[in-house]
Amino acid sequence: MKKSLLFTSMLVAGITVNAQDIYAATGLTKGKIEFNDFRTLDANNLNSSNILLSKADKLTIENAETNATKACSCGKYIAAMTVSNTGELVYMPMNNNRVALVDAASKQGSIVEIASANVVNTDQGSYYARMTTASDGFMYALNNNGTELLKISSNGTVQNLGSIPSIAEFAKASGIATSVYGGDMIADAFGNIYALSAAGHVFKINPNKMVSDYLGQIKGLPEKYTVNGAAVMADGKVLIGTTANFGFYTLDFETLKATFRSDYAVPVYDLASKHFLRQAELDGMANSNYSLYPTIVKNSELNIVAKTNDLSNLNVVVYNLNNKQVYANTLNVRSVGEYKVNLSGSLQPGIYILKATNQAGVEVINTKFTLVR
Repeated sequence: MKKSLLFTSMLVAGITVNAQDIYAATGLTKGKIEFNDFRTLDANNLNSSNILLSKADKLTIENAETNATKACSCGKYIAAMTVSNTGELVYMPMNNNRVALVDAASKQGSIVEIASANVVNTDQGSYYARMTTASDGFMYALNNNGTELLKISSNGTVQNLGSIPSIAEFAKASGIATSVYGGDMIADAFGNIYALSAAGHVFKINPNKMVSDYLGQIKGLPEKYTVNGAAVMADGKVLIGTTANFGFYTLDFETLKATFRSDYAVPVYDLASKHFLRQAELDGMANSNYSLYPTIVKNSELNIVAKTNDLSNLNVVVYNLNNKQVYANTLNVRSVGEYKVNLSGSLQPGIYILKATNQAGVEVINTKFTLVR
């Protein structure tokens, strides 16, 4: 999931969540897929957790198609989960064509029927077992055999982008159709998403061009380890979890080398976080004398942090994802410190890009931020 957080905590769906937290869908018995709860894990102490929503909780769910509201449970077979920009838990039961968006605090949400998704109970290749939230603000879900990539907005609009042919071609060439099944997805700061199969095969996907590259297979895992969950941590490394009788491992994405991190008593079906791969690389493209804080904005106020005493007039411009200018102002920077940018509540929730140039026309900030209410 989102840009690395520079502050210690935030409110997600009415619940205080530490910036180090990892979201997890977990069960009770290793080796089985039977959902028990959604929880957050402290990335610094993975055995410290907070239950957000359990199978015992009754949800008030509205069907977006029929407008009918009913009480129901989360479901039994959940292996695809992420968190939206607005803090909702978003998940798909494996063997049906629905996506649920739920506020964990109020236990209210909606279910969207995906008419364009072809899920067949007798065909595990059609099941959805992996999701992520990308840097463009959309959520993506990929079925097991790679024939359907869904693009999901935070309001529940779903678009079926179609097939990623190279994933099916890889499975065919390997002689093992299930080699690309299961696993999880993560995203980087440059708009790419990555599918990690249960067998540890890693694919880099460009969702705009609908092409993928095979990056290799994860090394260093026990022989019977299945990769069932993956989430980017604040340091840029990837945490992976499993339903098998093993614990958490940390993955160096540059080398695809995994190292043991921690035992864990229950099975992990999916992981998510609000961080992106390669975030430091994106941040490093701008002049290091200036940065933007925070990147999850609730009150329409941001801070530009100056790390220099040089006098400068910064031209600050905000764009939406359609590259339309939605805000402009000049900021007089006189010394090291924080300088407020007040958006005056005029923008709708969503993903934006803030760019700042100095009086010489040099771009010193180019950073995405998420505005929530």
